[in-house]
Formats: sequence, structure tokens, C-alpha cells
Amino acid sequence: MALTLLQYEEIVTLLQRVPGLTDLLDDRSTVFADEVQRWLKDCENALEQNRIPTVSQVAAHRAVLIQAARGTRLADVDVTGRPTPRKVRDATATLVLRETTDLLNTVIAERQSVFQEAERLSRQAVSVARAKGMMADATDPTHLAAALRSLPQRMAADPDLASVAAHLLALVGARDIVIFVDRAWETLEP
Repeated sequence: MALTLLQYEEIVTLLQRVPGLTDLLDDRSTVFADEVQRWLKDCENALEQNRIPTVSQVAAHRAVLIQAARGTRLADVDVTGRPTPRKVRDATATLVLRETTDLLNTVIAERQSVFQEAERLSRQAVSVARAKGMMADATDPTHLAAALRSLPQRMAADPDLASVAAHLLALVGARDIVIFVDRAWETLEP
């Protein structure tokens, strides 16, 4: 299943929280494992709402962390010194954080280059459409939303932009084209 732009961005937002969690570990915060568990739950919720099957693996990672809090130590969890419950839990949290981050990066990897190409194509297409006067009605703020929603159809009807519109449609689908066109327009506005 190909991710939509909004699903992709939701997962990227979750991944952007990882440096903050790492800072908690670096600061030897007592809430590190709890925050990782909260983050895992947020990841689960996002994946479940978007019907991404990877949710089961994230849930399994959270289960491992729950078990560590209950005293179970995995064989691949290394602890230096005396293995106190907190050390074991923090080490387990670090392990599942790394594994879940790798898993989420794998989920978005395929679409990352697709969305980068769609962004580039959208900027070029909107520039050409603007130069051709296709966005003349977008200068009035009351008509901007309607103009941007109809731009993909107008591009498809234009002989110079039809192939770009078809390529964008194939890359990201009809819903995401509007988002890319809107963002491209924002970057071009004077």
C-alpha cells in the first residue's frame, strides 16, 4: 500500500520526536522509558488509524518494553555493571526505539523519493501554468482555493502541461496533487 502525503508526514513527525527522546537518555532522565513507551503508543495509533500493517511490529516492540518494566530481560539487552531494573528498562527502551525508528524509516523510504520528485514537478508545472496565465484568478484571495483545486484539471487539458499532470497523477494520486500544487504556489508567491 502506497502512503499518501498526509500519512507520510504523520510518520515523519513521529520520527522527529526521536532526538528529544535521545536527549532524555543522554540526561539520564528517569522518564526516558516511559516517554519511549508513550511514543510507541503514538506510533501504534498513527499506523492503526492509517491501516498500515506495520502496527503489529510496533505493538510487539511496546510489549517488549512493558515486559522489561515487569522484570523480563531480553538476551540481546546489554547492561554494564549490575543489571538494575532501571538499567534493564532503559536499555530495552533504547533497543525498541532503534528498532522502531528503523521500521518507520523503512515504511516511508519508498515514498520519500516519489514525494521529492512530485514536489519538484509541481513547482515547475505551477511556474509554467502561472506564466501561461492559468492562475490569473488566483490573485484574488477569495478565489485562490478554487483556482488551486482546479489547476490539475486545467494542466491536464493544456498540451504543454498534460504530460506533467499525468506524471504527477501517476506519482501521487488525485488527492495529493492538490496539496503539492498548493505548496508549489506558496513558494512562488511574491
